[in-house]
Amino acid sequence: MHAMRLIPPLDCREEIARRLQAMADNRHLNAILGVNPDAMALAGHYQQRRQRGAMLGPLHGVPLIVKDNIACGKWPITLGCKGLASVTAASDALVIQRLRAAGAIILARANMSEFAFDVRSRSSLGGDARNPLQPEVTAGGSSGGSAAAVAAGMADAALGTDTGGSIRIPCSYTGLVGLRPAFRREMLAGVAPLALSKDTVGPMVHTVRDAALLHAIMHGEQPTQPMAAPLASLRLGVIHALQGDDPAQLRVWHHALNQLRLAGVTLIDVDLPILAEVKSQPCLSLYEFQVALNGWLVQQQNGPNSLREIIHSGEYLPEFRSLLEQMLTSHSLKTPQWLNGRRFQRGLYQALTQAADHDRIDAFVYPTVGSQPISLDKMPPGCAPELAAISGLPAITLPCGRVESGLPVGMELLANSRDAHFLLAIALACENVFHPE
Repeated sequence: MHAMRLIPPLDCREEIARRLQAMADNRHLNAILGVNPDAMALAGHYQQRRQRGAMLGPLHGVPLIVKDNIACGKWPITLGCKGLASVTAASDALVIQRLRAAGAIILARANMSEFAFDVRSRSSLGGDARNPLQPEVTAGGSSGGSAAAVAAGMADAALGTDTGGSIRIPCSYTGLVGLRPAFRREMLAGVAPLALSKDTVGPMVHTVRDAALLHAIMHGEQPTQPMAAPLASLRLGVIHALQGDDPAQLRVWHHALNQLRLAGVTLIDVDLPILAEVKSQPCLSLYEFQVALNGWLVQQQNGPNSLREIIHSGEYLPEFRSLLEQMLTSHSLKTPQWLNGRRFQRGLYQALTQAADHDRIDAFVYPTVGSQPISLDKMPPGCAPELAAISGLPAITLPCGRVESGLPVGMELLANSRDAHFLLAIALACENVFHPE
């Protein structure tokens, strides 16, 4: 069983100093865009509170790294883009307010794929976020800086955002646990948008228990210790069509399924005819990004007023020019293409929940990505991450083994309902199989 890591440090100053040193030692990973200049002063204040017995909450003095599209008051919020380097957040995002109230110290802003577009994290402000396990390989995207920071020990937790896999892909690449919660628009207050109908914000951590703790705090719930679901009664639906054809990954994958089977889990083969349509769906961000970003920009301080202004400035990665210009053509929602996409979201949700009901499946299971990353270039992840992204159902990735080269393989569990608590109980049971005490 993986022990929780998110526990208040005995010495806040020593903890923060150690994490700042890890950042300094790992600059080559390009994980961080900016460090909290008040971190050590805050640590001193939190240590005094601890000594007085006035701890703020379950995260008192715990350092946290935040993707640079989530607002932390008075700090830059840049989305990794040079054209947004002057933008500062007026106030904390809702999730940041809740985490600070629980005692977390926001330590740094993480590099990301510029605008959160991509499955590897390259930005005009931060360059390529590299994988601490193999620095010549990408940390994934778009929350790659967050994943690299946690995997390299700069903190034991980071926040990412996930629109089409942006928490789960980098967590899979770096051997972390990443939770994409059920889609809830109210959770996005203070989060810069990519696609208003798909964006989520969630934890990137080492253990399922840590994910459960942060998920509860972020959602304004009282944290409780998750109990592992009983393995002998678990029914997991294996979607073989999502296995990919990477031989090294497949060996690990089949071994992981066998471990679950031996532990008493019932595995049911699931055929999902709707997968063909998932693969061919255009991403709703194509239609939503300009409308959403322009709405966000007018509320910000010191920045450009529109996407068009950013494009005219030339202050962004040139490789995104054609995509940005394509996005400029979508001026409003409620177009036929957008309405089709929204209809498909409902259709996929129904197809998945009906398949789960039909075979009494507790969660669906498949590799988080179709193949291992091999360089700093984009690796097509396959359509697996889109099942949760399009349906709005919660999903979690956890490491289930490593290939010979040392890189981890992520197993994704997709819930049969919007209840993340049961999903976390299932993930905890699986984690106990792969990482027994």
